[in-house]
Amino acid sequence: MQTLNDLIVRFDINPAHTLKQQNHEQTEQSQTLYETCWYVEKDDEMNIVARYRSWTNQALQPPYRSQIGWERYSANGTLLEREVRYMKPETTDYLH
Repeated sequence: MQTLNDLIVRFDINPAHTLKQQNHEQTEQSQTLYETCWYVEKDDEMNIVARYRSWTNQALQPPYRSQIGWERYSANGTLLEREVRYMKPETTDYLH
């Protein structure tokens, strides 16, 4: 997972607001490692502005594909924005 500062930049958090991690879950299932974090953004009056979910899914066996993503939700739970990326290492990145 990324650092909180990386996420502040990625989510484009207003400098006057705070971003705090609320939850972190990590499980392994079917040779894949799943990691999910939830964050809450609050304004200077401590009102919830948005919630975020960030995740990674990493295959633990060749070809070691991974998925990373994040979602932004309004304070009332409406999905506002979503980004997902899929990656596979180059075939030269591991030994045969």
